[in-house]
Amino acid sequence: MNCAYLINTTPKYFYLLPLHIALLHRYSVDLPIYIATEARDQLPNLSGVNIIDLPKDKEAFWDSRAEAVRLLPNHIKYVLPMQEDFLLEGRPMTAVIQQALELMENHPISSMRLMPCPGPKGSPFGGTKWLILDYPQDSLLFTYQATLWRRGDYMEFMNLLIKQCKQESQNRVAIKVNLAESEQGHLLLKSLGKLHLAWPREGSHPNAVYLCPWPYRPTAVVRGTLEPWAAELMAREGFSLKIQLNT
Repeated sequence: MNCAYLINTTPKYFYLLPLHIALLHRYSVDLPIYIATEARDQLPNLSGVNIIDLPKDKEAFWDSRAEAVRLLPNHIKYVLPMQEDFLLEGRPMTAVIQQALELMENHPISSMRLMPCPGPKGSPFGGTKWLILDYPQDSLLFTYQATLWRRGDYMEFMNLLIKQCKQESQNRVAIKVNLAESEQGHLLLKSLGKLHLAWPREGSHPNAVYLCPWPYRPTAVVRGTLEPWAAELMAREGFSLKIQLNT
């Protein structure tokens, strides 16, 4: 398989990994799973995953992502980055994801956003259901998760973000300032001159997020606290609720 499912993670979020990985196995995700971290020795027991060891000087938000993608096996052409607290809650649309990879193989497409929120507003691409992302029509041009990326383009974009931000402020800018919804982020992405597509939203109701190629519930942790729905999900699935809060 030339597409990798990649989780960049750090110890304070390790408690989410057993549930995250179990849900991937439950819904038969047919992608090799890679976990990138600077603290392999603290990882919980996980099955069916590959570990990427990150050096301590690559712990910052964008540094860690660029380095993780660089360290993937050479045959990997595409990457599906994901955060620990973006939990899959249904079976992915494997035919749609395969179509996305085939489109990227045959066209100069840089990324394909699997998440439908907010719904893209562009025109259809090549007679498919995929819509072309553009600014200023679309407020969200890229995401750090649930978007298929061409490996080289993802690295190029991460490195561009790194150059725009001092090392010590990477985490602050990446997490507290959503560049995906900012003028700065839009201009940086457009400067690469690449094509980006997104799956349309099937409706305005909240559960429409599940009617997409990757039916997941985002953001289980808000400001260091596990959301009630996520705590219930963990308990229901039989996983420990002992957590490390980001205080």
